[in-house]
Amino acid sequence: MTTDEIRATVKGSIAKIANLDNADISDHASYKDDLKLDSLTILEIAVDAEYQFKIKIPDEELGAIRTVDDTVRLVQQYLSGVS
Repeated sequence: MTTDEIRATVKGSIAKIANLDNADISDHASYKDDLKLDSLTILEIAVDAEYQFKIKIPDEELGAIRTVDDTVRLVQQYLSGVS
């Protein structure tokens, strides 16, 4: 799966979960500062990424997710089997 495909899937999840327009979500958007999301919504996005990509991200890494780029990077990392 390419980075662009991962990014599109992640942004689609964010749009659906946070009820945002996909076009309003930049690649570098901060969940809290730019998208105004609370921690529960951010966790829901991370869990949805695990489900969508059939990966398991350790809890300590889930807490470090701050941006769309962070999410894409973690998905790529765990899809490639690197932990």
